Amino acid sequence: MQSPETKSPEVAVPAIETPEAETERIIRSGTLWLAAVVVTAALLLGPAVAAGWRPTDLPSGEQLAWWIGAVGAGLGTAALVWAGCPTLGYPVAEAWKQKRMSIRFGIVASLAGMAICGLAVLIAPVA
Repeated sequence: MQSPETKSPEVAVPAIETPEAETERIIRSGTLWLAAVVVTAALLLGPAVAAGWRPTDLPSGEQLAWWIGAVGAGLGTAALVWAGCPTLGYPVAEAWKQKRMSIRFGIVASLAGMAICGLAVLIAPVA
């Protein structure tokens, strides 16, 4: 047991590991991830839709998988929007917790959703 005179010194937290710095980093990277997801979706889906393809052209099983993937990608994109928004209405500690979870979920859900959509299109039989 330590006496009050021999307390161990407090460990200083580096400035880059503070919730404020981490929240700022998440906002910047969330914005970049959002841009990457939106551009990728537009590049992959845009030409197909312009050529007349619709998700209803898929057989029912693949169509269901495509819509599940699309919903997942949409939810992930919404989470990335939240991660990239400035923290105006919340204290930094609360915003840090929210943004930390939203960027993790957003990246995984949007990429997984796009992968599921692509896989549903690729495994569909050719008409």
